[in-house]
Amino acid sequence: MWLWLLFLSPFSYAQDVLAPVEIRASAGPLLQHTSSPIWRASEEELQDSSQLQDTLNRAPGVMFTQSGGIGGVGSFYARGSESRHIVVLTDGMRLNDPSNTGRNFDSAFLYAPFFQDLLFLRGPAPALYGGDATGGVVELIPRRGASTPQTLMSIAGGSFDTLQGHVMQDWKTDHHQGTVGLAHLRTRGFSRLNRKRHDASEADGAETTQLMQASKHAWSENLNTEFLVYGLTGKAEQDDFDNSGAGIDTNDEDTNNRQLTVSQTTRSENWWLKTGIFSQKRELTDEIYRGETRQVKTGVRWERKRFELLAGLEAQQEWQGSEGVQKQNDQAALFALGRLKFEKWSYELGARGENHQRYGGFAAAESTLKFEPTDSWTLHAKGARGYKTPSLYQLYAPDTFGSLGNSDLTPETNVTIEAGAEWKNAGLIGVVAFQQDFQNLIDYDTAEGYINRGNLRVQGLETYVISPEHSWGQVSVTWTQLDFSNYSKTPYRRPPYLGTVGWIARWNRWTTELNLRAVGGRKDVENTKLVAYELLSGSVKWAPDDRQQWALRLGNITDRQYEDVWGYGVAPVNVSLGWTGRY
Repeated sequence: MWLWLLFLSPFSYAQDVLAPVEIRASAGPLLQHTSSPIWRASEEELQDSSQLQDTLNRAPGVMFTQSGGIGGVGSFYARGSESRHIVVLTDGMRLNDPSNTGRNFDSAFLYAPFFQDLLFLRGPAPALYGGDATGGVVELIPRRGASTPQTLMSIAGGSFDTLQGHVMQDWKTDHHQGTVGLAHLRTRGFSRLNRKRHDASEADGAETTQLMQASKHAWSENLNTEFLVYGLTGKAEQDDFDNSGAGIDTNDEDTNNRQLTVSQTTRSENWWLKTGIFSQKRELTDEIYRGETRQVKTGVRWERKRFELLAGLEAQQEWQGSEGVQKQNDQAALFALGRLKFEKWSYELGARGENHQRYGGFAAAESTLKFEPTDSWTLHAKGARGYKTPSLYQLYAPDTFGSLGNSDLTPETNVTIEAGAEWKNAGLIGVVAFQQDFQNLIDYDTAEGYINRGNLRVQGLETYVISPEHSWGQVSVTWTQLDFSNYSKTPYRRPPYLGTVGWIARWNRWTTELNLRAVGGRKDVENTKLVAYELLSGSVKWAPDDRQQWALRLGNITDRQYEDVWGYGVAPVNVSLGWTGRY
């Protein structure tokens, strides 16, 4: 059954980053619950990372897999759910790719120095975010003139002929401020097909260039707007497999990716209107995938003494223009989240009604009770029921080997319950126990195509500890234990445990850090088990003055090379040296 392990957790650099934080539900870019566990990463950590997964891998219960290095398809799994069960947002706009097979987020080329915060809502949030959010919500908050006026510059280079850098400018006038930035990352990477299994000899290559402009404008005391344009282009050479499953070590397996996100928000004190579009085009060697999400959302926030209400309307249109799939889906939703607050406890009740072009009406609900007996202790209990409709690709993809798309698919459903306790003083100790019951899970079968496979129950326990800061440093540890049952098919790529340990110490202008991540053994196909593995990384930083910093980073120090069944997903031991300046 269970191997309950306490006192283990992941978290980040500085003390104000290590602890989960609470964000009030508001009409701002975040529609967060006060009572749901939230993990946070800072701007410093995002700027230090080459890719988003470098940061999010430290969150409790998250496992990331990638088909090779930068440019390979990347997937996040949270609390044992599928990667398609996480919603990823920037400025409130969904980054889940509608042309992807499962409408999940793909971090293949995302290099994220432009964001000042990352918030990960751990657990379901179907009332405010819809059916894709049964496993969690990741919100990337753009930098909008955080330190004005200021110019930020960074450059780093290291193993695998890697070179990355970015420059950003914060600007400000009397009523307007924002940030404009440019980033570039290039690497020769490492071969997706490792030498041990496939005698790989050539290194994969990838590069990505990204631009962002984010601003906010105060037109009057009660009216302001926010604007975001974020675009990237990426290219990678990734090795592949032939029809027999043998590795092909060549230089012509190219991937091209272009993304564009545009959003605009108008808000007053208790009302907001958001419009935006996310567009993606992926070109593989002989295939092209195109997708767009268009979104309009409006809402109000009303507060009276002990009661607070957040309610709104959302209209969303998905389009896929891949070869053989020229389809569109419209959906509209009405959502509401009410909160009743007293001195030591609060109760939240949320609901969402959605009308889907193909499937008609759906309803989702969630309920959360929070109790704070003292300033240090917080207890919560939550229940939620959500759903996820099939993607356009799952419904309409052209036949391959006789079968692929299935227009008879039914939506997936998920019922989750969880309970947690947290003690926070000079340090932090927390635990969350949860259970997820999935029904009508969608799976792919080579003979039948996409089908509703059946059920899966995931039970888990997340524990996390952050020590007080001492002269020798600060330690953060987490452990997530998972148990799978009631399944109709073996849940692949689901580890029985996930854990991380972090240590950070500061002496004068020096900062030293070590991070260890452990993933339990799991299955990839019915009779193939992927062994457990551990990854160790570290860094040493030196700030000669308040305006600049040098950083030496070591990745995969123990040279753990074979994370996945084909031996890809983990870079060999690597080193980089970087400089960051603020002027």
